[in-house]
Amino acid sequence: MNNIYDELRAALHSIWHRRWLALAVAWGVCLVGWLIVALVPNTYESHARLYVQMDDALSEVTGVGVGDRKRDIDRVQQTLTSAINLEKVIRSTAIGEEVASPKQMEAAVLELAKQVKVENVKDNLFEITAEYGDGARSDPENAKIAGDIVQKLIDILICPLLSGPISILGMATKEEWNGKKAQAGRHHWQAA
Repeated sequence: MNNIYDELRAALHSIWHRRWLALAVAWGVCLVGWLIVALVPNTYESHARLYVQMDDALSEVTGVGVGDRKRDIDRVQQTLTSAINLEKVIRSTAIGEEVASPKQMEAAVLELAKQVKVENVKDNLFEITAEYGDGARSDPENAKIAGDIVQKLIDILICPLLSGPISILGMATKEEWNGKKAQAGRHHWQAA
């Protein structure tokens, strides 16, 4: 036991005599570490939770289509993470500004596919998560792009849902509706 104690005292004594060298090595290690940490780009993450109603009351009562819920959930996940939709996301965000060729677009789609997750949390509740960090961009730009990616994925999911039933019912935009209403009013007054 005394032997270990004597060795420890001898090591501390030699370190004390070379304390400036030890301090310079410690500072050198710290500076290199700080430089490495400073070069790592910040990664920003954006989350959204969506409730997607995939079946209606009639299908639940009649039992038609209830067994297809798992397939519908998989279809929503595959649709959002498909290459076509990811390309739409790239073109509509700031990521698309630096894409000039089809080969770059393909690489950008593959990279975005790694950064985007669409998970089924429970039943019809989906969580969309996007991570983005580019060392060439500022932190606010990276944060905005992460939010834009998730927002565009939500838009891609919602737009067909909104346009489908409206076009089936034959409804038009507000301007077209007002124009038809005004035309019907003129026709009514001319007939009288």
